Amino acid sequence: MRTHRLPSLWPIACFLMSLAGHAADASASPSDPLTSSSVVEQGQGQPASGEVQEGGIAPMQSLTALLPWPGEFALRTYKGFYVTALDGGGRIAEPVLLTTPTTAGPWEKFTFAVTYPDTPHDKSIQTSRGYYLTALNGGGLTGGAFHTDATQALDWERFRLLDLSVGNFAPSYYAINTIKGFYVTAVGAGGKSADAFHTDATQIQNWEKFRIVKCGDVGSGFEYGILTADGTFLSAELPGGRSSQGDIIIVGRAEPESRFKFIRQSDGSHALQTSNGVTFVTALGGGGLVQKYIDCDPGFPGACISTTSTIFHTDATQVLAWEKFRIIDQGNCTYALQTSSGFNVGIYRDSAGHTLLTTRRDGVSTSNELFQLIVYGLASPVVLQ
Repeated sequence: MRTHRLPSLWPIACFLMSLAGHAADASASPSDPLTSSSVVEQGQGQPASGEVQEGGIAPMQSLTALLPWPGEFALRTYKGFYVTALDGGGRIAEPVLLTTPTTAGPWEKFTFAVTYPDTPHDKSIQTSRGYYLTALNGGGLTGGAFHTDATQALDWERFRLLDLSVGNFAPSYYAINTIKGFYVTAVGAGGKSADAFHTDATQIQNWEKFRIVKCGDVGSGFEYGILTADGTFLSAELPGGRSSQGDIIIVGRAEPESRFKFIRQSDGSHALQTSNGVTFVTALGGGGLVQKYIDCDPGFPGACISTTSTIFHTDATQVLAWEKFRIIDQGNCTYALQTSSGFNVGIYRDSAGHTLLTTRRDGVSTSNELFQLIVYGLASPVVLQ
């Protein structure tokens, strides 16, 4: 039986101070929007160390609203399976969580709430029916590790998200840490309908790696990696490299240039800003082009480099028609990217087996015209030693 102890006074005190601070801010500038810097000040405001208690406060609207991300998310294991909250949550009897689906439906969608801002374990995870994910005992279990019936976020519902792209350890992946400091393990890296999760890991290996993908509204001003149907990433060659005007290429592993900031325009389209924070992606001609592989054949002894034809540039510093893309939600955590002329971006394989890009797809007829958006920026505050 789950024992509830008295709530920790620290979150309550923080909340009351937050209310006072917000009241003062409101009197000074009531129209100022929340920014990411107002959500977390890394390493500050951490509660004193001590015994983990099964306590806390119910998530208040003013706290959960601090998370700026819109829409929902899906969790994918290292092998690409989706995490499923059976029945959309509300379960204590096994199975509670599965890792067998290869596509995302309602039970594979979750929301994230910042219920304990300014603390390392600041996040709570809600199922599609609004229940919180509970790591029983705060972690440390190999069987019956999770429940999905909690209606408020106490300590066992608190998690820390670690961005594994830091130090290039595992770009595009996160690790999930319980309140007692254990890592969440997807047994076998996914594909399990029973005994799917443990919470006793003390180090991060492949079974502890998760991708967080976007579902629904992508918002504006958030960074995503664009994952193709064959598991590769779109990446920006920035101006001044191989091409003076830049390009978009396909890479096998996420890299810093694989991050794009999606900025919503007044007409509902989005501009894709590259990782340099200055230039935007341009679909040449507004789309309707097919990339070709150009084999190296110098015709005389000597070295040369094979390349591809250019259908994108990445040197635009302002957003005009060719820099606008429609991000079309397919309802299953995948998206179509439509250029200004109405063509869709896609990948294809030529007769020699090269995977190339095209902006001349008339619709979404195959998975090659669909992309997943890998979420960046969800990491919890850094713990200062």
